[in-house]
Amino acid sequence: MNRSQRPTVVAVLVASTVLLALLLAGCGVVSRPDPTAWDDQATQALTDAGSEVATARLALESARRGRTWSAYTTVIVAEAEEAAGKAEQDLARLQVPPGRADDAAQVLDLLDQAVDLVGEARAHAVAGRYDDRALVERLDHLSDQLRQAAP
Repeated sequence: MNRSQRPTVVAVLVASTVLLALLLAGCGVVSRPDPTAWDDQATQALTDAGSEVATARLALESARRGRTWSAYTTVIVAEAEEAAGKAEQDLARLQVPPGRADDAAQVLDLLDQAVDLVGEARAHAVAGRYDDRALVERLDHLSDQLRQAAP
């Protein structure tokens, strides 16, 4: 290596070391969860899941009345199931603020119910069973619960 290349090599090594130190410092710091931010995320997750439950209900009802094709109904309900699952997963990844474990458990339980029930609706759509009134009533009831839980 000649003398003209040394400053470049040194500069690259210094820049790499600084970048690595910044990355490690960012990864090692865990901030305290903000209760207000967690509440906002929980409200959004409940609202999103409620919308997906209502979408599944509407899709089944529309198919029952012959207003949509079976393949379309299946796709709509499957996408609703996926979106409800994403809302649940996104909230579950957040650290629960101290003293809020019971609230978090209730919210996550409602979100889990939404995913399960929309999954059941998807199974009905795949099977072409659109006339299960009990399922529609359970979707309505859960939609109400999600709406009430989201302040």
